[in-house]
Amino acid sequence: MAIIHINRNRENLGKFDEQEVADGLKSGRFLPSDLAWREPMSTWEPLSTFTDLPEPSEHVAVEVIEAPAPAIPEPAWERSESSLSPSAALETIRQVLFSPKETFQKMTTTGGYSKPLVFYTLMAWFSGIASVGYQAVAGMVNPMIFGEIGKNLSPMTIVIISCAVALILPVFLIFGSFFSAAMFHLSLLVVGGANKPFEVTYRAFAYTTGALAVLQFIPLCGGYLSSLAGLFYMVIALREAQQTETWRIVLGSLILFLVCCGAVVAFSFAVVGMTGGYFTK
Repeated sequence: MAIIHINRNRENLGKFDEQEVADGLKSGRFLPSDLAWREPMSTWEPLSTFTDLPEPSEHVAVEVIEAPAPAIPEPAWERSESSLSPSAALETIRQVLFSPKETFQKMTTTGGYSKPLVFYTLMAWFSGIASVGYQAVAGMVNPMIFGEIGKNLSPMTIVIISCAVALILPVFLIFGSFFSAAMFHLSLLVVGGANKPFEVTYRAFAYTTGALAVLQFIPLCGGYLSSLAGLFYMVIALREAQQTETWRIVLGSLILFLVCCGAVVAFSFAVVGMTGGYFTK
């Protein structure tokens, strides 16, 4: 009989043979949602997916377990009936910034992409508009921050360009959120840290980066603060949401960083090579 390792809420319950697991599921000792692993599985799966277990023993007593109270969906944005609730948005930002561990431990892991997508897009859009506005004002004061092209930009032209950027920004934010979350999830798959589906990774990414986007309202250094804080908060969010170890998140993020850096360097060399070849003709 195969030996099955069982984990609940990142706590190791031990290893058991298949008959013990079948009896435990009948008695209530184990839950269908408990994560389990046995050779030659590549990832941990809920016990509910172990459909080849033997029949439970007849003598096993079934424990009467009172149904737990319905869990309160987290973050607060998930509980909001309105898709545009300022109070829910502010409460979600507070939860992510000041109670990230508890928030992502209780985060709703199902329900689709619409709520986290709307939260992220709105928060990132509003903060992006502020960032674009700061750049526009700085450009009108000193056009040279745009480089040589700034010499030919009138204040009205800067305003028009800034408004155009603000209008198309949500499109890039939506596609960018799915791409970035997919890269994080892929890195977790590589290091064996993706215990739950992509939707869970996306939710953790959307609520984390959406809440941190408010830092971009800080003039000059807001973007840098948001990026630096994102490294710390993303580790917590993915660790709790995916119920995995911190080192897997850190290693996966490092691999992702190196891959991105390598892609940028390769692209730069390709551009330089093509440009050099053009001018040497």
